Amino acid sequence: MQRNIKIGFLVPYSSIYPQMIPSLISGFYSAVPEKYHSLFQVIPEYVGQGGEKQVVDAANKLLNFHQVDILSGLISYLVLPTLIPSIEKRKRLGFFFDLGEYIPYTHHLSDSIFVNSFQMWQSEFALGYWAHKQFGEKGTVIMPIYDGGYHLQSAFRQGAVMAGADNLDIQVLKYHPENCNAEQIQSVLDKVKSQNPSFVHALFCGTEAEEFFNEYHKAELNKAIPLITTAHMASEEILKEVSNLSLNFYSASMWNYNSIEELNLTFKKRVSDFAGQKADLFTLLGYEMGLLFEQLIPEFNRRDWTEIKKRFKTENIKGPRGTRSFFLNSEYATPLIDIEKINVSHKKINKITIEQGKAMQYDHNTYESIHKENVSGWLNPYLCV
Repeated sequence: MQRNIKIGFLVPYSSIYPQMIPSLISGFYSAVPEKYHSLFQVIPEYVGQGGEKQVVDAANKLLNFHQVDILSGLISYLVLPTLIPSIEKRKRLGFFFDLGEYIPYTHHLSDSIFVNSFQMWQSEFALGYWAHKQFGEKGTVIMPIYDGGYHLQSAFRQGAVMAGADNLDIQVLKYHPENCNAEQIQSVLDKVKSQNPSFVHALFCGTEAEEFFNEYHKAELNKAIPLITTAHMASEEILKEVSNLSLNFYSASMWNYNSIEELNLTFKKRVSDFAGQKADLFTLLGYEMGLLFEQLIPEFNRRDWTEIKKRFKTENIKGPRGTRSFFLNSEYATPLIDIEKINVSHKKINKITIEQGKAMQYDHNTYESIHKENVSGWLNPYLCV
């Protein structure tokens, strides 16, 4: 009797999304027909904050001790290259997830590595392009040093440059272990008041995002200067925490929970029926993986790994956020991006899609530029988890 397909899952710690990995796994099984659930066995392995040593040790345990067929989980592109030798040596596959705080590598990594990214950097590129077209020169970008270590601010800047921008002011908050960010934000916003830029773009995550919204509201800049935020700052989790404020701002979305398109309604129903939970970003990423695996059930039953690898390279799926592919090359599918106008007041949140955002093709020369201008040495693997 053949054993089932073992999927080893690297599980990082998340204070903001404690159900992150369970949601990913629930999304996966929601897409796979129930009669095939027993074909796949998920084996989790904790990796703490997701640093290189922890990830490599966990991966080796999954590959050597548990003898998994596929290594998966949430990972940073900074750590990914160190896993490739172990995966290739054992002739296994890697299928990883990321939020898109870093853009993928511009060079070929491996024929055995596949990824499903939320591509948050693409939303930043689209926002930068749109912000300059909409509001003109010269905008101000505000972020903590933590967020500045990723590719998001570079993607935003390159989007603005592609739209014709010559000047963009960058304000980076200093690192303070005692975490007194409110005073720094207040000081930067005082400068913003005096300089009166054409727009402000904020890149904050976690509680710092809430602090920024509070200080922006106190500074009475709400209707004075257009505010543009990252997709994470416009997430339901953050907006609920600041829904008592009066705020008007813009952001970008690559998946609309409230979309009435059939594929989205089917996704939400499957997640609810299987897991009894509300669909979210992480169930979405897992669901897309499940849609791909569902298409290859015959190959999985035969353990035809040569064909599975070949199909992983070429197969697309159509899900709630459009067409997705999973092999990193110039044909990697670009996301659909909505530019949204958001109003928060009296505990109510209203979002209106006002325009389609511009994504960047993966063979564009700007892709390389973002890598070259952001060599920070920043070692924190994940953004906003």
